[in-house]
Order: sequence, then C-alpha cells, then structure tokens
Amino acid sequence: MKFTVTSVAKSGARIGCLTDFARSPSSTFETPLLLLHTRGGSVPHLSHDLLQMVTAEKHVMQLPLVTLYEHIKNINAFGKGIADFASLGNYLFYATVQDSGSATPEGYHDKNSISLWSKGGRKLVDPQGYVQCMEALKPDLFQALSDGDSNLSSSMKRVKKSVDATIKFASTCALLKEQSEVLKHTPMLVSVTGGYNMRERLRCIAGLQEVEAAGYVLDGFHTNGETAANLNWEDIKPILTETLDVLLKDKPRIFHGAFTPSILLEAVAHGVDVVDATFPWLIAERGGALVFPNSILEDGQQVTETLPTVKKASHVESDKHDDKNAKEKEEIPMDRSYDIDLKNKLFFNDFKPLLEGCSCYSCRKYSRSYVHHLLNTGELLGPMLLMMHNLHHYLNFVGSIRTAIKEERLDTLKTKLVQFVESRKQHKNADNVHES
Repeated sequence: MKFTVTSVAKSGARIGCLTDFARSPSSTFETPLLLLHTRGGSVPHLSHDLLQMVTAEKHVMQLPLVTLYEHIKNINAFGKGIADFASLGNYLFYATVQDSGSATPEGYHDKNSISLWSKGGRKLVDPQGYVQCMEALKPDLFQALSDGDSNLSSSMKRVKKSVDATIKFASTCALLKEQSEVLKHTPMLVSVTGGYNMRERLRCIAGLQEVEAAGYVLDGFHTNGETAANLNWEDIKPILTETLDVLLKDKPRIFHGAFTPSILLEAVAHGVDVVDATFPWLIAERGGALVFPNSILEDGQQVTETLPTVKKASHVESDKHDDKNAKEKEEIPMDRSYDIDLKNKLFFNDFKPLLEGCSCYSCRKYSRSYVHHLLNTGELLGPMLLMMHNLHHYLNFVGSIRTAIKEERLDTLKTKLVQFVESRKQHKNADNVHES
C-alpha cells in the first residue's frame, strides 16, 4: 500500500491517495476516506444488493475482529480469506481489533493479551493468536494488536500500562508478520495510545519508531460506541492536534469512532485522513434518520422537529463469571442534534421523505410515516431503509469535505453545520419552555 499527500489546506486538512493494494493494484482511494463499518463481514442491515443501491463504488471495509472471532476456525478452513468468505471480493478489507461502533467494557486488562467481547463472552487474545486470526482473514491491511482502553477519566497508571502494552504488542506483531508467508507483504498500522496525556503519547510514538508501520491509528480517546459520540471537541483538540504534528507526514492517520459530524469535521480539518461509518449505523440502530447539512452547495435547511434524547446503553453484556465486573455507570444522553427520531409519534401522519431533497432510495420511495410504522411494529425493513439513507448521507458528507478542502471552503461547511446544530437546540429549548 502506498499513501501520497497531494495537497494540504491552510487549516492543515489533507487530500491524499491510497494506492498499490496487492489484491487490487488499480484501486485508488482519495482521502479523507470513509471506511464502511461491518459486523460479521457485512455492512449492518444491508445485503450486497442493497449496498450496491447505496453506492456502486469500490470501498474499504472496516472489519472488527471482535465481530468475527467465533468464526475464525470456519474462515481458516475455507482458506481464501474474509473477502471471498463474505462474497465481497470487490471490496478491500481493513481489520481492526475492537468494534468502534460498540462500547468496549473497561477495566479488563492483561499484560500479555487483549479482551475481546464476542457473543460467547470475554475472550483473551495475545499477539500470536491475533496474527493467526489475521492469517485466516487475509485482510488487505490490518491494525496491530493494541491496548486502547483509556479515556478522559483514566488514571496515569492505566495510561502508562496502555502505552507499555501497545508498544510490546506492536513489536511482537511486526516480528510475527515478517515470519508469516501469508502476511509478510500485508500493510500493518500501529496504534498511538496514551489517553489524554501528551507525554505518554510521545513515549508511545518513540517506542513505535522501530516498528515498520504503514500508518497510524489514533487510539485511546474513548472506549468505543456512544462514548465517542458524547466526546467534546475541546477535550480532544489539544492532544489530537499535537499528536498529529509529531507523526510522520507521509503516513495515513486513522481516527476510529462514532464521532458526531462536527467532531469528524474538526478532526479532518486538523489532519486526520481516514474515519469510519459507525455514527450513521448507531443512529439507524436508534431509529434515527440523518438530516444535518452534508454539502457546501445546498441552501441552509431548517429542521424543526424536536430533538430526540436516547440514553446510553451497552452493546455488550458483562461476563457474569468474571469477578471484575464493572459497576453500572450513570446513563448519559447521546447528542442527537444531527437526526430525527422516526420512532416518535410526531411522524405518524408525516408523508414527507426522510429528508427533503435527498436522492437516496429510501427518500425516493418511502415516507417518514411508513418508516415510523415499520420501526414501531418491529419490521426488519425499517432499519434497512434508515441504514441506506444514513450511509448515503454520510458518504456525501465526506465527499463534500474533500471538495471543501480542495476549494479552501472547509470553514463554509463548518459554519453551516454549527448553525444547523444551534438552531435545533434552540428549537428544543423553545419547546421545553412552551411545555412548562
């Protein structure tokens, strides 16, 4: 894999190209790039045919090992890797350790392995076992095993252990990769951990200098799932920007997480090259349709529906047999300024499309009222239509970001997004005053 930076905007945002993939030498992916989030080897709620109705372009799929760990033996016996196993040979696959769309339980540490929370419970994976999984999956690129279990409230002891383990795991994975006939030429990305402590992040970067890396994964800012959606940019900014300044400029930087569009836009503006599509999936899971402005070309759109409020819920059940069970944390409302809640009875007789002016299949064929009905009766078609719309909307958003960077108009898109969010929050406040 080769990465080339073709231009840099005044803000620091970068336009680049990922090329020279072994399985698809002719493929070119322009950055900022959106990885398509998968679970079990496929985009949630979308078959291959439905995905083709959203986008016919070639994409890079994000493949979390945690969602496939229990099927590794079958994939290995198949012998041709996950692309053929999932009948998605026309896509490229990037394997990651955890699922950035689902919350990872905190506090389950082991100095020699990482905890994966599959449907069968907690599984411990060491570098040797991890590389064996990669040999079975045969991805086009993969993330080295890392300990990214840290967040804004992590102790210094936890952060230091995270960095120590990440450096050790990356070094071991690199050695095992070189010894593997299957993975020897497969690009491996290393994770930069250290929580919100810049000194520890610098120590991590220094410790990874001897590892041959194809790129960087900016890890340790959250524990996946809605913890990323609830982050505040002002908390991330100082650490993220200084980390980006230190990293090699000719390597791609990946920032995983279900970040809000506002944080994603800020991250890209400061030099992040690759993000993932877990946010549109999380919104679809909660019955939401994305409605935020995703283009620098469209006029400002006023969406006046009351903001939905959804409380945080873990996607992974705790291991009942493990005596380290974490105490249940206080539920935190997820920021839903960017979508409308189709489960709300407000849409019972609303025959408008999910988003007026949207060209996706769901908006062209179905109404808010119909999707509301599907969701409230538990029909499988409901999440499918929402996922088709949300992914289409988000792909266009990232495409607009690339255009805005090239035209030095990123501030225009940022201003439009800020005004939209503020107008929705003001409308909600007005509703609350009226109700009281």
